[in-house]
Amino acid sequence: MDSLPARLFLLACEVEKEQLKWGDQLGYAIRAGTLAELEARGCVADEGGKVRAVGGRRTGDPVLDGALRVIAEHPRARRWHTWVQRERRQTCLAVEEQLAAAGVIRVESRALRRKRITVCDQSLPGALREEAVATLTGGEPVARVEPSRAALASFAALARLCPELGWRVRHQNRRRLRALTARAGVAGPALKKAMDARAAANNAGAAGG
Repeated sequence: MDSLPARLFLLACEVEKEQLKWGDQLGYAIRAGTLAELEARGCVADEGGKVRAVGGRRTGDPVLDGALRVIAEHPRARRWHTWVQRERRQTCLAVEEQLAAAGVIRVESRALRRKRITVCDQSLPGALREEAVATLTGGEPVARVEPSRAALASFAALARLCPELGWRVRHQNRRRLRALTARAGVAGPALKKAMDARAAANNAGAAGG
């Protein structure tokens, strides 16, 4: 389970509370992670700022291939940030089901309460968070950071998936965060745009209320 969407999901798991509390924010990150993974595997490409499926390529990963199928079958090309915004809940659930089927997590539905999500190897979320923090705060030249590592760190920071990547860390490393976001591929700036639009909508709603 080393795909970027799976790693983001696990990073966001709260081991002690046995839950995910990041909801919609995680959905944005996982959608961006899906696009970044598809781009890295040569299954989608950028065409004038829009996502284009490349030929009939498939990955063998049901989550990635499901997203790719929707992109390929859509009647018109859409911009990257639009695909980040679409089908967030469905993609999160697909990743959850994939991890559960593989025995990486156990999921228990509870009436009137959030699902209980137990990570079988409880060291995984912490290790992923440490990796993300080290990538964002470290001194390794961004050009030498693997795009998948850049994506894990920048997407987790942009979507605010864990307290270790709080405001102070993001602010102190804002230039490096911008560089890592770009290093992640076209999906990186697309996630930033989608998250900015989400924040603007939330602020407008709060002001209107």
